[in-house]
Amino acid sequence: MPDRPTPAGINSLPVSTPASATPTSGTAVRSRRSLNLRTRTGAPGDTTGLAAVRDSTLQDSLAADQAFRTTVKYSSKDSTIYAADGQVVELFGDANVEYGDISLKADYIRLNYTTNEVFARGRYDSTARKLIGQPVFKDGGDQYDAKEIRYNFRSKKGKIQGVVTQQGEGNIRGNSVKKDAENNMYIRGAIYTTCNLATPHFHINASKLKVVHNKQVIAGPFNLVINQIPLPIGLPFGFFPFPKKKDIGVSGVLIPQYGEEPNGRGYYLRDGGYYWAVNENIGLQFKGQIYSRGSWGVGTTGAYNKRYRYSGGFDLRFARNRSGDRVDKTQSPRNDFAVTWSHTPQNLGKRSTFSANVNISSNSFNQFNTADAQRYVSNVAGSSVQYSRQVGQYIRTSSSFRVNQQFGQTDPRTGIRQNGKTDVATDVSFGLNQIAPFALKGGSGKWYESFRVGFDFNGAATVTNSVNTNRIDTSGLGFRIVGTGARLRPRGDIVRDSLARADSIRLGLIRQNGALISDPNLVAFNLANMPALLRNALVTGRYSIPISLPNIKLAKYINLTPGFSFNGDLYRKKLNYTYLGGDSVRIDTLQGLSTVYNFATSVSMNTRAYGTVFFKGKRLQAIRHTIAPSVSLAYVPNFSDPSFGFTQYLPIPGLPEYRRYVSRYRGIGGASSGGTGKANAIVSFGIVNQLEMKVRARNDSAGQEFKKISIFDNISLNGSYDLNAPVFNLSNISLSANTQIFKNISFNFAANFDPYAYREINKTTTGARQFERIPVYAVRQGQGLARLTSAQVYVSGRIVPKGADKPKKPVPGTNDVTMRAINANPDLYVDFNIPWSLNVSYSFGYTQIDPSQSNIIQAVTLNGDFSLTPKWKFTVQSGFDIKAKRPSLTTVGINRDLHCWDMAFNWTPFSGSALRSGNYSFDLRVRSAILQELKLSRRRSFYDRGGF
Repeated sequence: MPDRPTPAGINSLPVSTPASATPTSGTAVRSRRSLNLRTRTGAPGDTTGLAAVRDSTLQDSLAADQAFRTTVKYSSKDSTIYAADGQVVELFGDANVEYGDISLKADYIRLNYTTNEVFARGRYDSTARKLIGQPVFKDGGDQYDAKEIRYNFRSKKGKIQGVVTQQGEGNIRGNSVKKDAENNMYIRGAIYTTCNLATPHFHINASKLKVVHNKQVIAGPFNLVINQIPLPIGLPFGFFPFPKKKDIGVSGVLIPQYGEEPNGRGYYLRDGGYYWAVNENIGLQFKGQIYSRGSWGVGTTGAYNKRYRYSGGFDLRFARNRSGDRVDKTQSPRNDFAVTWSHTPQNLGKRSTFSANVNISSNSFNQFNTADAQRYVSNVAGSSVQYSRQVGQYIRTSSSFRVNQQFGQTDPRTGIRQNGKTDVATDVSFGLNQIAPFALKGGSGKWYESFRVGFDFNGAATVTNSVNTNRIDTSGLGFRIVGTGARLRPRGDIVRDSLARADSIRLGLIRQNGALISDPNLVAFNLANMPALLRNALVTGRYSIPISLPNIKLAKYINLTPGFSFNGDLYRKKLNYTYLGGDSVRIDTLQGLSTVYNFATSVSMNTRAYGTVFFKGKRLQAIRHTIAPSVSLAYVPNFSDPSFGFTQYLPIPGLPEYRRYVSRYRGIGGASSGGTGKANAIVSFGIVNQLEMKVRARNDSAGQEFKKISIFDNISLNGSYDLNAPVFNLSNISLSANTQIFKNISFNFAANFDPYAYREINKTTTGARQFERIPVYAVRQGQGLARLTSAQVYVSGRIVPKGADKPKKPVPGTNDVTMRAINANPDLYVDFNIPWSLNVSYSFGYTQIDPSQSNIIQAVTLNGDFSLTPKWKFTVQSGFDIKAKRPSLTTVGINRDLHCWDMAFNWTPFSGSALRSGNYSFDLRVRSAILQELKLSRRRSFYDRGGF
């Protein structure tokens, strides 16, 4: 390379005078060169030096197999200076060096090809009075900001002064750093923090720190510094793991919570254990708890995910609880358990699916072992596991397993829930999709080719610990039952008993003759009672042959659809009635498989009509009314003839003929009921209405001049009339309506009307009035057009600023799994970007038992939040029980965004129970998941009943 003059000002820089230099033509000109480096093989005794090959096209074919080849690219904004032997290159002004995945930027960089080293530093700007152009070193995905860097390309070792680097969710700063060939760092005078400010709000101050590449940070003795104030809080060592690729997580110890239940189980350590990151598809937590007064518990929690196939999670808990009452020693220890499991498949064209949503627990588990207020106050739980499979084009199968629980009521004497009810059921179904037997090869369009036939079978078995679940409703029997242990009661008594039981559960007690008792209808669901529970099990099966007949058009606008159906039920037991003379009948239960079948023919007609009223207003253009009437006739032959074996005829004097036919399967499942002695011909009718209006858009920015607004989405009226019924031909009339108001308010209404009259007959021994339904229309008796028997109204509204319900956008430092969880459960997270939101709902329920008794339920619920400032969020959840005239569970929360910290305070001023009122929790914690145990917490929960 020819010698070139030294540029002006070079000698003023604090570096050695070069033998030769390459000037730049100006500050905007960038000098850039590339060199091929290979191992020098010709020099004896020198195995480490690298020869710089100035000609980038030179090839050494003899040493190609053993040579170490790569390219060093460098550039500078000011100037580039070369030593006389070409082994040292100095870059000035916005210097940049690239070597494979390694890049280095600084104001000054020196390359030494003899030692394979690069040195970089910044310079002091006397005008700005600060260091500028400080080195920025990148190695793959890692970046290091430093004051000074020395790095060896061959050994991949380096020494850094004043480093700042991002590692996982945190950043590390240190005075002196050594980096080895495995990218591990050894730092002295280090701090570790998840705060990204130049002066962090908090940090962990450690004299020594080791960063294991892409795995963890290991700290020597360290202490916590908050707002630049050292605290006397520290540990002799610490481990801070980095999240693995694909959100695997890192295995490690789970730090337990500590505190006291002063009136309960004593001092405790809770939720401590170990997290095991098994692989990228599954992670497990093993946790336990222990109390100073003898209680303990263990559990495991897991989450799994197989992309494009399935995802889910499970939680298994067991707790051995002992009473903390130091005076009452009569209470025995309780074994509580809970099993939750959720499994969601992703079908993607597969023929079989398996899903599960399991929530099973002992009666008192939520009462003593959960910190979730909603689970604590919940009195029911449901579980289901389902599997379905499509076999070929026509055959489908499915099965399910269900568990429904009612946790009972709290005994005020012991404070423990009891009298829980559990129903366990399994279902199996098999079906043959409808086929067109006259068009198996596609058909030619003839009318009879649309004839289709199929087959469906459903079997179910239910085991329950409610021994009187199959109580027989004696309403309308008209005779006296003797010599049986079955509970046969009128429907009115059953309804009144159910309402009384509901009030007892709500109030937390069951009384009989003024004394507290256990529910006589329930037995314990355990192995000892299993034989009796299985004998009480209800096993049924139902089959049907659906047949579709051709659809016929009448006068272009009326659809005429004939139909035929055949179905039946299977039973494992049936009733046998024995007439004892007079008005007395004995009922016995016969075991054995039996079947009931029936068939029906039908024809239905429906059409749709429109009516429009036009307006000449500025915005309102028209209102359209859509009406869709329908009517059908169904005929069912007389299957109440005793010759079929489905009913029995009782020759009771003075009893109407239709009441003498009694079903042998009354009250034991299925769809079979008592006969009428005649064939059934039922006319069903219904009418559906829709109202909508057409308005001119306020602006035409979207290219839409007009838009439709729904006034009522649906107003429907339905009923039926039995042509052959001896009495009560007309069924109850149902009315329903729903609509959406102003896009944010939904309205739903449903009501049921009885068209027949009632008359008072006598009073019971307790003084209660009794009424009898008579086969005379209410309007003829002056009781109005119809009697309202039930009504439900539900109105709900959500008011938020525009755009608040859009999916949340990813934020820096948040992975895809977290964002999916936030968008799927927005109510579980605090969104500081929404200034306010309000959700209000009103529910009303009315039930009339008879003309003298009715039950009304009314409640208002409210939950919302608002941001006092961009960093302060206030939340409230409450309600008011209008019937009880008292508020429902009320929770007030305050959340504060402290940049890298979060503060949360929650308080329950009222809950309907003295045991839960006054609960509160206060948490001040680091936002990062890595340092989630760095927190300050104080709480009093519903099962702590005071304390921390």
